[in-house]
Amino acid sequence: MSLLLCFSGQIGSGKSSVSKAVAAALGCRRTGFGDYLRSEIARLGGDPNDRKALQDLGQKRVEDDSAAFCRDVLAAGGFQAGEDFVIDGIRHVAIFERLAAVGNPSDVRLLYLVASETTRNVRVQSRDDAQDFVRASTHHVETELQDALPQRADAVIDANQPFDRVVADCLDLVRGWQ
Repeated sequence: MSLLLCFSGQIGSGKSSVSKAVAAALGCRRTGFGDYLRSEIARLGGDPNDRKALQDLGQKRVEDDSAAFCRDVLAAGGFQAGEDFVIDGIRHVAIFERLAAVGNPSDVRLLYLVASETTRNVRVQSRDDAQDFVRASTHHVETELQDALPQRADAVIDANQPFDRVVADCLDLVRGWQ
């Protein structure tokens, strides 16, 4: 059975970096909600690096039609039913549940990366929008990342560890599911 592997975690937890490494190790395609939203904002003439614009557009898409949002993100990433695929940036339980429906018949699993605020802050400092970390972390779109998504996740990974260990932990879980 194919696997649709979903990554979630707060800003700076390592979702994109880890999901890229896991997808490469598995030899499968990968996309992210952030990737899709950045391309949409650029297409609309906005600044694809404006985190507030990304969060606002993402929340609007969730509220307007979450199933269409999921289908659009998967299509933009080249998802094909029956193939392994990795996606990051899950910020809502409802979105994960929509992915499970849209991704059928794939086995859909959620990995939540947890990192301390100190670790996340250090990681975010190298980004262009580092000064926006506090505001971005309290945006409505980030609400379910505190409790609901970690509780819903198939596994919670300690992302405070060295990067290679985080990736190895994810791959160990995937191998156990396959």
